[in-house]
Amino acid sequence: MLQVGGSADESSYYLSPTYEIEQCLVRGCHERLCLVHTIAVKEGGTEVQLMRLAVYKEKCETGETPSEPLSQQKRISPSDLVGTWKVFEISATAILEDWEKNTPEKRPPFVYLCMETLKRRSLPEIPDHFSDEDASDMQDITVLWLPGQITAYVDAKEDGVLSIGVGWYSDDGTNLVMERDYGADGKLQEVRSKTEVKRRWLDD
Repeated sequence: MLQVGGSADESSYYLSPTYEIEQCLVRGCHERLCLVHTIAVKEGGTEVQLMRLAVYKEKCETGETPSEPLSQQKRISPSDLVGTWKVFEISATAILEDWEKNTPEKRPPFVYLCMETLKRRSLPEIPDHFSDEDASDMQDITVLWLPGQITAYVDAKEDGVLSIGVGWYSDDGTNLVMERDYGADGKLQEVRSKTEVKRRWLDD
């Protein structure tokens, strides 16, 4: 988490402590998606406000037809994420208890875990008419539905944990997800990278 407003001029511009959090997803070794959340923390961390969300999409093109602007690319709707998904997840959890601030390492040790799960995602109250500007609540969080089949969310939980997630859906039925959890002290607690594959096979 990078704090914005390091200089005196910048600090006077922001009324509350403001941070930038950057997350990147890579698809097929030739496409990269980068989202930068700018958030303001108020009331001692009890209130979090999304100030800005910047989206960068890079693609290696060699003689191909240039891609259309990101703002003109289609969005997904909540119904596209409904169903059964095979989820391949890699997580990294920080061991903050065993990490001393005086050690020369700039970051605490992490424990890595790989697992494969089956997820069922349902939206019982999908609106009949879903517009591009609408935000829909999915699994108790408010999701932004962006051009380029991108989703993003910022969720401040009751225990003080701040979760920031991004998703990148593809028409082939795969959804790349990156989630980061920060504690009330601003330290990174856990990172989760997921590849979700939509179930298309039939039951016997």
